[in-house]
Amino acid sequence: MLLFITLFLVALCLFLGLLFTYNPKLFKLLFDKSKLQRLFRAEELIYGMLPDEMADELLVGRKPKARHYSKVTIIFTDIRNFTQIAETYRPQELVAILNKYFTKFDEISSKYGVERIKTIGDSYMGVAGCPVRKKEHPVNAILSALEIQRWLAELEEDFKKKGEDYIQLKIGINTGEAVAGIIGKFRHAFDVWGDTVNLAFRLQESCEPGRINITEHTYKDIAPFFEVEERGLIKTKHKGAVKMFYVNGIKPHLRYKSGGPNELFWHHVTSHFHAKFDYAGLEKDFLAYLEQKLPKNLYYHGIHHSKYVAKAAEKIATKEGLNSEEVFLVKTAALMHDAGFTEEYKNNEEIGAEIARKWLPEYNYTEDQIDRVCKLILATSVPQDPGDILECVICDADLYYLGNPKFHEIADTLYHELLDRGVVKNKKQWDAIQIEFLSKHHYHTSFANKKAQPGKLRHLKEIKTRYAADAYPANTPL
Repeated sequence: MLLFITLFLVALCLFLGLLFTYNPKLFKLLFDKSKLQRLFRAEELIYGMLPDEMADELLVGRKPKARHYSKVTIIFTDIRNFTQIAETYRPQELVAILNKYFTKFDEISSKYGVERIKTIGDSYMGVAGCPVRKKEHPVNAILSALEIQRWLAELEEDFKKKGEDYIQLKIGINTGEAVAGIIGKFRHAFDVWGDTVNLAFRLQESCEPGRINITEHTYKDIAPFFEVEERGLIKTKHKGAVKMFYVNGIKPHLRYKSGGPNELFWHHVTSHFHAKFDYAGLEKDFLAYLEQKLPKNLYYHGIHHSKYVAKAAEKIATKEGLNSEEVFLVKTAALMHDAGFTEEYKNNEEIGAEIARKWLPEYNYTEDQIDRVCKLILATSVPQDPGDILECVICDADLYYLGNPKFHEIADTLYHELLDRGVVKNKKQWDAIQIEFLSKHHYHTSFANKKAQPGKLRHLKEIKTRYAADAYPANTPL
């Protein structure tokens, strides 16, 4: 042990001797406390200005090269009526206000892995998925924007009580490719360039105060987790008409009462972005396939029905405690359960299962997963006789509309679909069929029995009353 200590001290002396010989300034720095403190402060400043990954390279003497990212998410915020608000404050007060807001924005953004790029006056720009590449970056950007909104809403109440002006943000978010890197020789700054950035800025300009405005590119990645409102095509400066959506919040079953994401939210996100099968890609492509192939006179079994059943399946599966993989398998089956209508109206479930077998391998579903999805599709055949909980979920999702407040509207679309095909001749006959079907039907999950069964019984009573009163003028089809 003594020998080891002796050798270590000798080596240390030799190292310090060589250091003094070749770099006396650095040798002195090691024993100069004030210079060391300045060095540490400078290092902290660099890490505060640049992403850690790029700061590391810069501190070892390398200037990081600009890199191409196939997919990032850009977020822009802008304060409504900032010019008018600024006129009521002195410059020092204004700087203090902006510092308060942007410091909080930094704190929230950092929590979700969103990198602050810069502030320009009252605008704040950030990027997710860069320089650290994360598949779920669109979700993180939305979560960051929603939390900023919640924080501002809390402040708004205090400002209103005092009768003071409060701040509302316009937030624009876009997902796409970009180039990122460090610019400047003496004053380094991390920045992101590309059309994705420009469009995010235009989205913020086209946004209503207090809203989060996103493009279709972002929507496709975040739709399974958030309540989204379609705006349609909105004209933008220099970009023409762009399809836009407003994000209203996290889906109810995926959030806490406070509005933040719950554990189930993160389980779903992990499955969505990191599962071996690509549900997101399948959903996008298969909906386009249905849009093109389904007959136009499927008033009930159109693409809207597939979307409705997939949404209901997710809700019921979540409430019944299915794990994330099971939830997405049920959603997959719900998405594809009426695919057989592209070829034949009757016995379409078997055709739908065959179509699923052809499609799913392309989206990395395993043989076991494909078999499971096909069994779920077949389980929707009427009369339903589900075997396990997954089959119970998809059966209840398929007929969840029976308890929907808009039941009569939806049932009318099915009536007209059957009328076109000569299955029914008039409304009275249709009501007789409905009475028989609703009387025999029962839900299989506790959630559907609680939420849909009461509405279904009410609708059955209404149809029976109409049928008993023979309220069918001239017994006409309409």
